[in-house]
Amino acid sequence: MIALDNGFQEVVGIVADADEAGRRLAPALGYKALYAGDLAAPLGATWGAGPAARAREVLLVHPDKARGAIRLLSFGEEPRALMRDGAQPWDTGGIFDINIRALDDIETLHHALGRAGHRAFAPITNWQFGALAVREVVENDADGLCIALMQRVSPPLQGYEGVGGNASWVFNSTQVVTDFAQARALFVDHLGWVPVQETEGFAGNEGGINCMGLPLSLAEQIPMQIGIYQAQGRMEGSVEIISFGCSGHDFSQSRPPMRGWAALRFPVTDIDGFARAMVAGGCEIVEAGRVEWAPYGSAELLAAVTPWGARLEGLRLG
Repeated sequence: MIALDNGFQEVVGIVADADEAGRRLAPALGYKALYAGDLAAPLGATWGAGPAARAREVLLVHPDKARGAIRLLSFGEEPRALMRDGAQPWDTGGIFDINIRALDDIETLHHALGRAGHRAFAPITNWQFGALAVREVVENDADGLCIALMQRVSPPLQGYEGVGGNASWVFNSTQVVTDFAQARALFVDHLGWVPVQETEGFAGNEGGINCMGLPLSLAEQIPMQIGIYQAQGRMEGSVEIISFGCSGHDFSQSRPPMRGWAALRFPVTDIDGFARAMVAGGCEIVEAGRVEWAPYGSAELLAAVTPWGARLEGLRLG
């Protein structure tokens, strides 16, 4: 059953070959392919694909959880450049990464992703995130699918009892922004979401240790502001925003069908209210209409792009 008004259901990634990417990622994460097929022509046009493109989609899910899925799209034409081509983790614009928990052993999961073509920005790092102590590694692949793996150290992780495998479902996704207040206002003031966690500090722990690949000699001096938001205040299907106190490249103008993380999909009960909130928050409506949301059925879609270039989609089934 798909939860309504309770965070994103899935993240959409555009890749060179959806079937091949699915064959790499599924065994690395212990996921299964819930659906694979041709993408309907109207949906292909939504992503800017050419009319002759034979688009494919593959939906990867955790065997024990209906939410937090990864939908891979490809368009049967010459692959485009990356949306965050050449980006470092502190560069702004678009959707930076997705977050997956390592439930047993982060090293094993990290090596599995490495065999699937991912490369880390820094070694596995012991990281203090507010009151949470975690081990984390952030890694990217040739399609720009950046994944942050996190293993809880303390306090003990709750809510994952009985979940099989080493990798959790996708529970969070990060966007790096220039204007933290503007991004926070969209989620809290306009969408009415609840802060899960908000912290201010620096980009490196003692000695400059960090998982983002920042130079150790500089990371302790770079301010960093983090906020995590979700409709019900839960760390599941939540959106994280980060603002670094350093300048970098900006990728807010990059759009599909360029490759990388392309959208977050939120099942909602009030699609018109979702649209009004997005517009009030300064977003651009880029698509509205009825689509086939395979394998779930027909849905009303409202897609909007934030001022920092992240595409958020509201969908209402039926």
